[in-house]
Amino acid sequence: MKTNKIEWSGRIVSIQPRIPLMRSFDERHHSYLGYVLRIEGTIGDEPGEFRIAIGKAAQAKHRFHVGMEASGQAVPVHDPRLETFCYGPKRCAFYRPGPTRKVPGRKAMSYTEEDWVDEDATAHRGAYE
Repeated sequence: MKTNKIEWSGRIVSIQPRIPLMRSFDERHHSYLGYVLRIEGTIGDEPGEFRIAIGKAAQAKHRFHVGMEASGQAVPVHDPRLETFCYGPKRCAFYRPGPTRKVPGRKAMSYTEEDWVDEDATAHRGAYE
């Protein structure tokens, strides 16, 4: 299936690392994918604010920073519900732990991670961290 790319352009308002949190029972680890650029500008024919995900190589090549004017082409997210929460900084308007996670385990067991796990893991962080 071929996906059409959409033209975008605008000013970078913020940059946030793309760091998915992996879970296996009560163990957690992060992996680093790149960054999400929050842009004020135009995507397709629509003006507004939107987000563009970039990889590590794109950041190394272009050195995107807040206030920079940028443009390019992007592939739309197939399921926009997958990029609706934020793990930080805590002052981010989208900050929340996300849905309760059920992680499958061995021998048909599963572990359900409640919100207190996220609260415990981020208790040391301030509003700007």
